[in-house]
Amino acid sequence: MEHQITCGFIGLGLIGGSIARALRQYHPDYRLIGYDVNREATALAVSEGILDLELSSISSEFSSCDYIFLCAPVSFNDENLLALKAYLSKDCLLTDVGSVKAMVREQVKAVGLEHCYVGAHPMAGNELSGWESSDPTLYDGALWAITVDENTEYQRFRAVATMIVDHCSNRLIVLDDATHDRCAALISHM
Repeated sequence: MEHQITCGFIGLGLIGGSIARALRQYHPDYRLIGYDVNREATALAVSEGILDLELSSISSEFSSCDYIFLCAPVSFNDENLLALKAYLSKDCLLTDVGSVKAMVREQVKAVGLEHCYVGAHPMAGNELSGWESSDPTLYDGALWAITVDENTEYQRFRAVATMIVDHCSNRLIVLDDATHDRCAALISHM
């Protein structure tokens, strides 16, 4: 029996919701689970057939994940990562979509999860927010920045790259955290 890929989402707003919608569209066989502080968002995601399971908290259901996407605001990462640490399997790949990477990497290191983390930032979005604004085409043709450091495991990097390129039909560049953060700051100010 072939292993079913399970992707977990913490945060289902514009960015997380759009990734979940794109994965569901391109890979209907994936199992998608999610948690958002806005319970209405997760209920809608299940009722629309995007999520297979709605979670009311970060729970043991996340232990079955092959990938976990941190898609809540970066200011919530500390508490989300602490809760997630108890359930993260050693083979799970942890990534995020935050627009700052040095801070996220420090948050991940602070809870001892740096071994499974690879940063990712889709260079796409709009002025809208929330599940109702999510769109599976938001990333069509998008460029993603993947951030690595000297401790990033190649297999984990490759898994994120494969997810972006092969599973979502997008492009990528690879940067260190500081270069990413400088470039993202310049772009956002333009």
